[in-house]
Amino acid sequence: MEEVKKTLISVVNDKELIEYFYLDCKKAAEVVEKFKAIKLSHICEDRDVPFMAKIRGYCGARDQEGNLWLIKEVESNEEIVAHLIEEFAYCLDFMMATLAAPTILIHQDKKFYRATKQIKNAMQIGSYNYLESPFKRILTNDLINRWLFFDEDRNPNNYLVMHNSKNVPLVVVIDYNKVDLLSKTMKIKGNEDSFGWYRKEKTRFLTLLKPSNFENLFINNFERRLDAMMSLDEKELLDLAKMILGGIAADADNIANLLVANILKRRAYINNYFRKMFKEGSVSYEQEQDERYASMGAAFLKYHKKGM
Repeated sequence: MEEVKKTLISVVNDKELIEYFYLDCKKAAEVVEKFKAIKLSHICEDRDVPFMAKIRGYCGARDQEGNLWLIKEVESNEEIVAHLIEEFAYCLDFMMATLAAPTILIHQDKKFYRATKQIKNAMQIGSYNYLESPFKRILTNDLINRWLFFDEDRNPNNYLVMHNSKNVPLVVVIDYNKVDLLSKTMKIKGNEDSFGWYRKEKTRFLTLLKPSNFENLFINNFERRLDAMMSLDEKELLDLAKMILGGIAADADNIANLLVANILKRRAYINNYFRKMFKEGSVSYEQEQDERYASMGAAFLKYHKKGM
């Protein structure tokens, strides 16, 4: 897993972005400690809040470092637990070296807020041809994470693209609103005839789940993400879940145990399914990285900007 994290850091490249996404932290527990230390100010500031966030009821707030968080007050106990679980899902993405918008529950001044760190200077991935290389392989790898979360409604609205100082586009996962980490049954099952989930289209967007989207891919394309998922340590997961839920959620220990049991069950299914459905190929991981990132330089951006 350390190698996957190093690869992500090398791609992100910029020290400012590495720190912004907490990639300088070795463990997810360190990130959660940072979250617990956040104090918000300028609550309800909306000067820099994106329009789409405003119409969904979000306003802005600043942390001690001046970073903008998109926040919404949470009142019901059911919502509070749901948002704690979303924070745990974000931490799973972090542990699998997936670039994602930090999403947390903040308790301050006797109020709870759902908070997402703003992704600055970013565009929705729909502005690009995301079903062509190199975006396609990034998104198909991310399918592993979303399947682990039982997030059935993944679509282009759930990804942003920003650029580092080298003009390399970085795909950032956003929105954990549809995760389901509490279901004990495998409600998402793989199609045995061709790769994909058994489901119906839920949005007007071209989803990532069509079998045709996965043609010409090999298991080599997924090895590192699958290995990262399978190397998640059970004790570390349990300690992390208790750290997030403790002191807020009633019955925190039982919820934590259920979360971890579900993760262990689901990852075994996903790993077996991917390895059964995809054959070994000639594409090495290093070649994949070259295609995904080295080609994403100035020429790539110039080409796409002409078409926008």
